[in-house]
Amino acid sequence: MRDLLIALIVFGSIPFILMRPYLGLLMWSWLGYMNPYRLAYGFAYNFPWVEIIAIVTLVALIFSKESKKISVSSISVLLFLFLVWTGISTIFAVKSDSALLTGEEFWKTLTMVFVTLMLIKNRQRMHWLVWVIVISLGFYGLKGGVFTVLKGGAYHIYGPPKSFIADNNDLALALCMTLPLIRYLQINSTYKAVRLAMALTLILTGVAILGTYSRGGLVALVVVSGALLLKTRRRLVIMMAIVMVGLTAYTFMPAQWKERMDTLHHAEETDSAQERIQSWEFAVNVAIHHPLVGGGFNVYQSDSMWKKYGPQGAIPRAIHSVYFRVLGEQGFPGLIIFIGLLFASWRSCSRVRKKTRDSPGWKWAYDLSSMLQVSLVAYATAGLATTSSYFDLTYQLIAMCILLEDIVISQIKEPIADKGVGHAPADFPQRR
Repeated sequence: MRDLLIALIVFGSIPFILMRPYLGLLMWSWLGYMNPYRLAYGFAYNFPWVEIIAIVTLVALIFSKESKKISVSSISVLLFLFLVWTGISTIFAVKSDSALLTGEEFWKTLTMVFVTLMLIKNRQRMHWLVWVIVISLGFYGLKGGVFTVLKGGAYHIYGPPKSFIADNNDLALALCMTLPLIRYLQINSTYKAVRLAMALTLILTGVAILGTYSRGGLVALVVVSGALLLKTRRRLVIMMAIVMVGLTAYTFMPAQWKERMDTLHHAEETDSAQERIQSWEFAVNVAIHHPLVGGGFNVYQSDSMWKKYGPQGAIPRAIHSVYFRVLGEQGFPGLIIFIGLLFASWRSCSRVRKKTRDSPGWKWAYDLSSMLQVSLVAYATAGLATTSSYFDLTYQLIAMCILLEDIVISQIKEPIADKGVGHAPADFPQRR
């Protein structure tokens, strides 16, 4: 039944996508983040839904009257450079077959990121994209939070199989990145029921992060909580959520969870921490000996490379850090581009915050830029201990940073902004 429902939704959306390509981007985002087909048990489980929607969206975009223009900015240039650089590193990759497969997946993701840069040109479309991301990943926040409460926190929470968020650490990362977007919707909705629903989702998502048993996720949750207090308006809900999640952690979660989290105090003594550090040393050694292009995607899968560049007695494993993974796989230029993307995205949001701070009609843009920054903080923090260097959500959020700035620059005018008047679309009424 689930298979038929997914098929009905996806195939039923195609005629609408052909008329309005941005609906295809929304559908692609839903399929990519939520992975609903991984919750089915029949033919839908391995069917290439994402690829089909991506192709239909590209075809619709080519033949539509939509503008195909991408504004030239530091972010768009860096995204293009990263696309090119990962292609070059793949040519020289140590694990050529594996690198090509991973590269193809990443390049497909970046292609749709560039489609995002073409199609999200106004507040309404940006708003709907945020909704799709929140619904897709917030589903696992709600589900995981309820499961954690009902089971007393005795079991680990995982994402759907064969997805970017299948691993508990990656799921915790994705949920931490989603929390700020939930908050954005919560403070900008005109409907009380939606605000209450988002507040509940915020709390249960925080509980779900605890339920992943991810130590990196817990650290990121603490950092994100502090960032939300600093960056958001109307802090009462955030303070209540922090208190409730904190009480859940220290009075409700079982002993095995507390014992696992307690290892953060002496992480250097745990086997998993030692293995992570060994993987970082491996990545650095690979980059030192292959400084320009690194070892290519999935270099850590090469036993011969581990014997050559790994610390003595190291156990071959994935490189658990987004930064060290990019360094080992894409070399020093790749790491510079990667960090440059994160920095340029932060700066873009800072410019939006500065431009809209005193404009009541543009509070939505001020809030969204603030929450995008918190999402970047979540990624930068949790990414220290995960392998999600090429997580599609990260790059779409990066695209949203520059798109938000483009929307503000194209519509807001300094004299009007100084008077506190914005140009909010009519179908997004201003809050009083």
